[in-house]
Amino acid sequence: MQLSSINTRLWFTYCLLILLVLIIALAGIIFAFQRSPLLYRQIFLRMDLVSKILTNRLSGIIDLNWDPAIQLFFAEAKIFDVQAAILDSNGTLIFRTVGFLSEQVPIINNPSDAAKRTADQVEIFRDSQKKDWFYQLSAINTDYYLLTAARRPDVPIQDLFKDELVKPLLRTGLWALCGAFILSWLMAKWITRPLLDISKSAQNIAVGKFEQIPMKGPKEVRQLAHVINEMNQQVQDSLKSQQDFVANVSHELKTPLTSIQGFAQAIYDGAVESKQDLQKAAQVILEQTVRLDILGNDLLTLAKLDSGTVEMEKEKLELNQLLKNVVEFFRFEIQKSELTIETKFDQSIYIFADSGRLAQVFMNIIDNAIKFSPPGSKIWINAHTEDLSAIVTISDSGRGISEEEAKRIFERFYQVDKSRRGGQKRGVGLGLAIARQIVQAHGGEISVSSQVGVGSTFMVKLPLDDANKKRKPH
Repeated sequence: MQLSSINTRLWFTYCLLILLVLIIALAGIIFAFQRSPLLYRQIFLRMDLVSKILTNRLSGIIDLNWDPAIQLFFAEAKIFDVQAAILDSNGTLIFRTVGFLSEQVPIINNPSDAAKRTADQVEIFRDSQKKDWFYQLSAINTDYYLLTAARRPDVPIQDLFKDELVKPLLRTGLWALCGAFILSWLMAKWITRPLLDISKSAQNIAVGKFEQIPMKGPKEVRQLAHVINEMNQQVQDSLKSQQDFVANVSHELKTPLTSIQGFAQAIYDGAVESKQDLQKAAQVILEQTVRLDILGNDLLTLAKLDSGTVEMEKEKLELNQLLKNVVEFFRFEIQKSELTIETKFDQSIYIFADSGRLAQVFMNIIDNAIKFSPPGSKIWINAHTEDLSAIVTISDSGRGISEEEAKRIFERFYQVDKSRRGGQKRGVGLGLAIARQIVQAHGGEISVSSQVGVGSTFMVKLPLDDANKKRKPH
């Protein structure tokens, strides 16, 4: 049977659970009744009666020539459908009822203890044919013991249903089953009603109608609605990001391709004749080709970082020295921009990282700080340890960015202000996206805090655990 709706599935599941509980309960009742002493009360009474009669009679003749009398007494025991046997003090079988097989007699090594144990209760013995027997042991005198036994009858299950106690239980169970079916249907409807609202909202999202799902229903359903609302917002952000991505890629490709096409066409048409003009055209074509190559490499790097196919060549390195090398790389640009860099490093911070990739992260951040800092201002670079992390902060006193823009600063091709100073050296908006991927590949975090008109601070947090493990002696 195909269950097409969650409402039907819930109801069907509830019904199965209810039936399972009732079946288990019914099986327990039947098992309990089959094992109940009430069913075997008559057997126990007959065994007890035979035990008392035979014990009394045998006590007077047990030491005489008593074989014929015993057989007579045992024949009387058969009238009560009870088997009997005599054991000595060692548990050895002396006499038994005709037809009472030796393998049906339980092995009793200590008759004295067994007699005390069965004085108040009947015990069960299973013979070699897997048949259960009730038995009691009573002392005739100090040397002999009387064993009385009776087969435990198999009570048919249908006979149990004739019991006056079972019938009302069954009637009550049927009424409870009907009521439970109705209640389970109402519960299924109550649970699935808000899910239907969520389903309709999800269908609207699929066709481009973005709307918030009302937060109602059980706790889990409200959590689902909250998650879908967040997904809704992320889908909208993703669509906007994709639109920006396509627009930016088109723009970044179109600009150099236009220059290349224009100068190549001019050369082809013969409009550029002098050697100086040819060299200028070739230089522009070369510069734009290099720019396209950088763009292609950056996109390829991002794709590899996304797929996890970039292998980080990690090694133990000293973070402060890496930062000093990056600052030295920008020494000419810093002087040209009339900037001052102020550094503050903790003593010897060791991490386990890919030095080339990590240098690329800090070069990108410092390069942006240089480009967007006003002449005569400062750039601060600090490195310290906190708990099990190395933390590097790079701050500038530029124009800063808004909180909304800070959320998107690490998106691909996203540029806060394309009109900012930088001219032809202005990037394409991939540097910070690559930086974030590299830092995350190292198990770290990168973030930015900024205030418009005051400046921005980038923080890179890297784990120290790997470096500490590598420094342990083998």
